[in-house]
Amino acid sequence: MTTTRRPTRVGTIGRTALSAATCALSVLALTACGASTSSVRPTTTTAPDTTSAVPAKTSTTVPPHLSVSLYFARGTELGVADRSIASSTDPRVAALQALVAGPTPTEAAAGLGTWIPPGTAVRGLQVRDGVATVNVSPQFAAAGPPAVLSARLAQVVYTLTAFPNVERVTLLVAKAPVPTFAGVDTSGPIGRSQVTAALPGVLLEDPAVGGSVSGSLHISGLTAINGTYDVQLVDSTGGLLASVTDTAVAGATFSQSIPFRHPYSGTGTIRVFARPAGSSAPPEATQFTVQVTP
Repeated sequence: MTTTRRPTRVGTIGRTALSAATCALSVLALTACGASTSSVRPTTTTAPDTTSAVPAKTSTTVPPHLSVSLYFARGTELGVADRSIASSTDPRVAALQALVAGPTPTEAAAGLGTWIPPGTAVRGLQVRDGVATVNVSPQFAAAGPPAVLSARLAQVVYTLTAFPNVERVTLLVAKAPVPTFAGVDTSGPIGRSQVTAALPGVLLEDPAVGGSVSGSLHISGLTAINGTYDVQLVDSTGGLLASVTDTAVAGATFSQSIPFRHPYSGTGTIRVFARPAGSSAPPEATQFTVQVTP
């Protein structure tokens, strides 16, 4: 198994990849956030260090399209969407705004949801020295069960750290620092390694929901178990086009490519299986469709 850092490119989901203050913001009584596994509401462009307020839409020109990685949820675990969005603003701000707006109907049909509460707004973003400080509205701090809050925090941290110049994230709610969130010390910047409670056994970042595969199956992501994993690509008839089986190591990343032959363009299905070592339970499995071209 090859261990790498997240890829740095437009339209590809990154892997291991928004600064500091302290204050008291009490979070949170246990109440449900109004979603379920099946009906949850539910990259990268290198950008310079900036301070970005959320801009008003004043331009009359057609904005460019950006390919971004959005980390939604499957139940209370992370799932990834590859989204092309039109925006003339900082791509990191655009990605966050798309994240808090929730999945599209197509993404929801693929099993993706969100635990970011309705009405949450991104009120500012500053990136400096690898740390993204994001200011969100008070709705973000709505109460919820621990698993829900962990997924909510992970959605923001993983989406921002998918950008190559963001390593850690500082969370502000209504401009106030948050000392703890979902049992995580958020008094300072946090990275992916501090927000792991919402990880599935295998988080496949590329390809993702809304993505495509052409000529070879390139896979990348990270593993949260010790054991093995399988990633398969099958065509619309169920025929196996490409398959990977490898060792899973908790906290590791993976990346590899497997060529395949497919004579025509069509819809394929990605299947991911995670098998923890020593477990007799059926493997954790997820699947979603992608576009396949020769």
